[in-house]
Amino acid sequence: MKGLTIISLLLVAIMVSTAAAQGGISSCCQRTSNTQIHRDLLKRYYIQQPPSCSISAVVFTTISGRRICSDSSKTWTQTSMAYLDGKDWQKRNNTAKK
Repeated sequence: MKGLTIISLLLVAIMVSTAAAQGGISSCCQRTSNTQIHRDLLKRYYIQQPPSCSISAVVFTTISGRRICSDSSKTWTQTSMAYLDGKDWQKRNNTAKK
């Protein structure tokens, strides 16, 4: 019985730390939005997935700090992710060349 309690506590600790790494349980998207903004206004993105959050979504952060929860299967979402990945790749390579 003691072993089961320890394992349960360990699992809870792992779940809490995973949720905290994604910005906390309260910051999970509960639904996705159809909002599309110009890519130059996007700063970064991350992917939220169960079990840390109840739904899968791509979460974009704008340069003003606003969050947009998007469906990963949408074309706008995929092209915006590729744009940000390319922008990040350029930054890393330009820094490495200097």
